[in-house]
Amino acid sequence: MQAKYSSTRDMLDADGDTMMSLHSRASTATQRPEPGHTEPRRPSSAWRPVALILLTLCLVLLISLAALGLVFFQFYQLSNTQQENISQKEERLGNLSRQLQSLQTQKRKLAETLHHVAEKLCRELYNKTGEHRCSPCPEKWKWHGDKCYKFYEESKSWQGCEYFCIAENSTMLKINTQEVLEFAMPQSYSEFFYSYWTGLSRNGNGKAWLWMDGAPYSHELFEIIIDFTSLRSRDCVTILNGKAFSKDCRELRRCACERAAATVKLQRLREPL
Repeated sequence: MQAKYSSTRDMLDADGDTMMSLHSRASTATQRPEPGHTEPRRPSSAWRPVALILLTLCLVLLISLAALGLVFFQFYQLSNTQQENISQKEERLGNLSRQLQSLQTQKRKLAETLHHVAEKLCRELYNKTGEHRCSPCPEKWKWHGDKCYKFYEESKSWQGCEYFCIAENSTMLKINTQEVLEFAMPQSYSEFFYSYWTGLSRNGNGKAWLWMDGAPYSHELFEIIIDFTSLRSRDCVTILNGKAFSKDCRELRRCACERAAATVKLQRLREPL
């Protein structure tokens, strides 16, 4: 009976060992990876510092880029502000320039008006007294229009009068307008028959009459009376008693000179003669 019990126990133990062996093999088969798949390995601890350094560098780079972007944005805003300021200043400068031009134009017009008024007043004073300190002409010169005239008593040849007038910073008398004709001819009246050389001459008989500056003689203004009493060339013109005569240029006649009038002396308008 005991032997039978022992045999039965031994069989159970053998079966138990067999089951455990099978279970162990099954577990091993379950844990074994499938063909073509490898089990992932855990990251090595040596790469962790490198990754940390790279991450730090990335953060530094991002911060640097952000700072650079901020600086660029501030510079862009500053540039726009400066450009706006420059545009505003250019606009103001343009406005000031236009205002300055307008003021200069007004100043010029005012100066012209003042000059005309002063000239008119001075001319009235001059015509009343025959001479005034405001006159734009030198002393003893006659003021007419925009010219000053002087009829000298010295007698010279035509060329001598030319040089004489040049020495007086003037030129020989030129009668090219009706106004000058009406002014100059009365100066030629003399009880002693003193005539005055003019700047009118010609370069030989039959040539055109020309003034000193090359301007042509106008037949409508006055007639030149040819002096047939002289056997010499008659290529220079004198005025006597309101008439013009052609004379020999070597004859001695008085000199008549003219020059441009200066500016009316405003500060002397109130001064007595």
